[in-house]
Amino acid sequence: METLKGFDEIYCDASFFVALFSKRDTKHKRALQLFKEIKENRILIHTSWFIISEAMTVLLYQYGYSEALTFNQSIDLYRVYHSTKSQHHQAIALFNLFGKDKKISFVDALSRVLISGERKNMPALSFDEDFKTLGLTTIS
Repeated sequence: METLKGFDEIYCDASFFVALFSKRDTKHKRALQLFKEIKENRILIHTSWFIISEAMTVLLYQYGYSEALTFNQSIDLYRVYHSTKSQHHQAIALFNLFGKDKKISFVDALSRVLISGERKNMPALSFDEDFKTLGLTTIS
């Protein structure tokens, strides 16, 4: 089982947040284990406003208002990044490159731009395959 040992920062995907904040998600138990490691090791959580939006929407639509609200109330715990117009254009280029053969979301493409640029290739917590498809170091 993958561990967060040795990391002081991590980038979190919507799939991690959804699993963490919904007890009915199939990855909830694993998300709790990872979050315990984050707290014990004082690992700084990075994410983007696009990830926040995606996670809040999925939580609301799939699990309900209380899960979305609980997540919403935790946002101040994370370092949340605003992306730039230039980063959006880079993400569109990645989306166009990968989207022909593999289905990746714009948000995941933007996350790769953020991680491989400003975030210096920090590992990501994600329970979907898109981050791995994009060549990111992923812990799940």
